[in-house]
Amino acid sequence: MNKPYSILAILPLLLLASRPSIAGETLHSLCNFLGGDYVDYDYCVSTLSTNPAASTADGHTLAVISVNLTTTNATAVKSRAESLSLSSTDPFIRTSLLNCSSLYAGATPDLHSSAAAVAAKNYSGAAAVLSDVLRVPAGCDQGFQKKEGVASPIRKENNAFSDLATLAKAVNNYMAQ
Repeated sequence: MNKPYSILAILPLLLLASRPSIAGETLHSLCNFLGGDYVDYDYCVSTLSTNPAASTADGHTLAVISVNLTTTNATAVKSRAESLSLSSTDPFIRTSLLNCSSLYAGATPDLHSSAAAVAAKNYSGAAAVLSDVLRVPAGCDQGFQKKEGVASPIRKENNAFSDLATLAKAVNNYMAQ
């Protein structure tokens, strides 16, 4: 008679073992929720999945990942702008690129502040900071618009940063609910 009870005792464990992890579902659930708003589902999943921990991450960890990706990208855009400014022979473009580099350099401490807010689970504080740094790409592009016929050589990088910061802001807004 103990056999039926022992099978019943293990049944919940077997069901849990055969079910996909709740954490793994979090990435897709989160991106599905955000996809209904202003962040594309596929972009959300593919971007956050660049960090191997995302597949098993909870919402908090996904918020951390999103801010870290944004911070890393800001540093890369700053370096790219500096590098292009050194090789530019056009004084206007050189000055505009240095301005962009300064804008991204100024955003880096703010992004570190956002990361600290996420670590403390102050998601609304992190989202507010991310909202501020979203102005950086537009400020960079505006510098190039002052001269007719000149396009920003880092427009692609500005757009990528804007997309990452928007994703990070959306994740943190979601977590703040």
